[in-house]
This record gives sequence, structure tokens and C-alpha cells, in this order.
Amino acid sequence: MIANTDGNPSLKSEKKSLPNVIFLGAPGAGKGSVASRLAKEEGYSHLSTGEMFRQEIQNQTQLGKEVKSILDSGAYVDDSLTNRLVQERLSDLSKKHIAFILDGYPRTLDQANFLANLKDQGITIDKVVLLNITEQQVIKRLSKRRICPADKTIYHLEFNPPKKAGVCDKCQTALIKRPDDAPEVIKQRLAVYASQTKILIDYYKNLGILKEVNAYQSTDRVYNDTKKALEW
Repeated sequence: MIANTDGNPSLKSEKKSLPNVIFLGAPGAGKGSVASRLAKEEGYSHLSTGEMFRQEIQNQTQLGKEVKSILDSGAYVDDSLTNRLVQERLSDLSKKHIAFILDGYPRTLDQANFLANLKDQGITIDKVVLLNITEQQVIKRLSKRRICPADKTIYHLEFNPPKKAGVCDKCQTALIKRPDDAPEVIKQRLAVYASQTKILIDYYKNLGILKEVNAYQSTDRVYNDTKKALEW
């Protein structure tokens, strides 16, 4: 999701009123849900690399064509292409004085270093929020996650259930369970996350900008704790 916040005059002052943020956390920690709500209620621009790729492909840009060719071949999009896309988006937001939340980037130390070097262009990272959750909590949470296939709204049978069981509140479409929420798939995703992200946690902790939030709470409590962590 990329929230359109261009119409918010409070974010166009010479000094932005909100910090630029990175969200770190395991699959199922709730990064996307919290970021989307912050974008809607506070005026951040929520940047997900996956969503950015999809938009570029849909708009048939030159970069989108390159990404589509790579994905169609079954390969991963390399750092240089991902970095280029992120730089373009952040540069545009910086010119408009719009604060952002990066969700899903950086994933590697090389990407983190690339991001740090954008400071010369006036693009800074002010805060990093780690949504903390254990492996067993992730498996328990994702086993109860449901998604609307029509509007992509995410529900949780314990923390954020639909008003009517099995049905989307917004469009009444039957909810489904994502294939990648199976326990064996979750464990594989967590292993990849652990191998990539531990070094990033240490990197941002050493910079003194990392804040940790307990992600295994109700949706509202995670959201409120995150808002508090983002205060200047």
C-alpha cells in the first residue's frame, strides 16, 4: 500500500512533523497492518517494496518491465533495482515533505548502507521500530489469520475478528486462509527472516534509533505502543 497524503497541508511545512520510519519484524508481526493504519490516521506514506513493484509493473514503466522480466523468470529482484525504486519514491516524498514508513526494506545490510547514503540528498531515517514476536507466537497468530480475497483486508480470529464469522466486514466476501500461513511455510520464512534481519537490528540499535514494541497484543495496543515509540 502507498497512501496518498499529498493533500495533507500539515506535512508540507519546511520541517516535517513526523519522523521517517523503518518497520522491522518477522512475518506475522503486523507491520503492514500498523503501517497502513498510521498512514490513514497520521498522514504517513506507507511504502511496501512488493506493492511498489506491482505498481511499476501495472503502470508499464521501464523499471516495471525490468522487474516483470526478472520475476517471470523465477529470479529475485536484485538490490540495485530495488534500491533504485526506493530512491525514486523517497526522493519524491522528500521534496513534498511527506514522512514515510518503509515496510519490507531494507532486508540486507547493503540496502541499509545504501539508505544511509541517501542522507546527502536530504533523506534521513529518524526511527526504526522492531515489532517483537516469538516463533511460536507467529505460528499461533498466522494460523488464525484470515484475509478477504476481494479487498485484501486482514482479520485475526483472536485479536481482530470480523463482525460476522467468516465474512469480510466491508464487502461480505468469504474470508480465506493464505497458503503461506501453513506452519511449515511459516518456519521457512522465519528462518530466512532471522538470517537477514538480526544484523539489521544490531545495526540500527548501534545507531541509537531502534525502538522495540511487543507485537503479540491486541491490534489497538500494538498500534498505540507504536505511536508512542514514534514520538519525537
